[in-house]
Amino acid sequence: MTTATRKLCLLFLTLGVGLTHNLYAADSKRTLTLAQIAEHPARQAPATAVSLNHTTLSAQLQATVTAIPVGVSQQVKQGEILLQLDCTDFNLSLQLAKAGITITQARLDLAKTQQNRATQLMQKDLASRENVDTANAEAIARQAELQQAEINLQQAQLDVKRCQIKAPFDGIVTQRIANVGQLAAVGTPLITIVDTRQLELSALVNPREVAQLSQADLVFVADQSYPVSLLRAGGIVNTETRDQEIRLAFHGDTPPPGTAGKLVWTDPRSFVPSQYVVKRDGQWGVFIKQQGKAHFIALPNAIPGRSAPLAMAEDTPIVVKGLGPLNSGEPLP
Repeated sequence: MTTATRKLCLLFLTLGVGLTHNLYAADSKRTLTLAQIAEHPARQAPATAVSLNHTTLSAQLQATVTAIPVGVSQQVKQGEILLQLDCTDFNLSLQLAKAGITITQARLDLAKTQQNRATQLMQKDLASRENVDTANAEAIARQAELQQAEINLQQAQLDVKRCQIKAPFDGIVTQRIANVGQLAAVGTPLITIVDTRQLELSALVNPREVAQLSQADLVFVADQSYPVSLLRAGGIVNTETRDQEIRLAFHGDTPPPGTAGKLVWTDPRSFVPSQYVVKRDGQWGVFIKQQGKAHFIALPNAIPGRSAPLAMAEDTPIVVKGLGPLNSGEPLP
């Protein structure tokens, strides 16, 4: 054997020993922490964006519809005119109410003048007490008439204001019920508007998953993704679908009311991958390293072939190799 051949053989021998050592070292690491192997499955549930206000506006006085300047599916701002009623009669009533204020104010001024004169004459013994009492009563009556006239004016102003049906909030017109030329009575439905600002997300979830939601990052996925957070849970469970309705709040942009999609979240619990879940004495579970020995932890809800939740500390060492012949109590390197 030549010198070169000897060196080559020595090199292969050295590499072989090193490779065997590395494989042994890798195989000897039989545990990994729960944090290193944990899975966090994605969950989803059907969800719909719902408006808190879907309002049908009605007439508060009897008048003819003269104009409807908005159409179905039109976006409107709070305070925008949606429908106009004929206000001719109510404008006349407003003018009469203003005239009534002028008349009653003049009568009150005269009554107060007569009251003062009667008081002065009585002090000079030129008028009786009865005359003063009569003047006082007249002044009080005229004051009451003025208050009544002011109330009539306020009512007339309110009626004129009610001739215009305005949007109570930012929204979308969903229905035009009345028609131009129609005589609307008090309480007649005129137009329907849905609120686009005050929205919540309604989702139907499995009652067993509700507890996870307060700890998870939640997203509503439709035409785009919308961050949401849990508002209310604990509603009744549907006897047919076995689902429970929850409500969530949007943060930032919101979809149009009625948008359907799905609520998506990542399960905050740590799941052990299925390949590390084994069966011992009729129970499925995992092996952990405890005080240098293998210890079997039963998982009552584990399903063969699926990852299983494990409620333990993230630094818990989980046995991931040599599970076939392993039993509780065996020493681990």
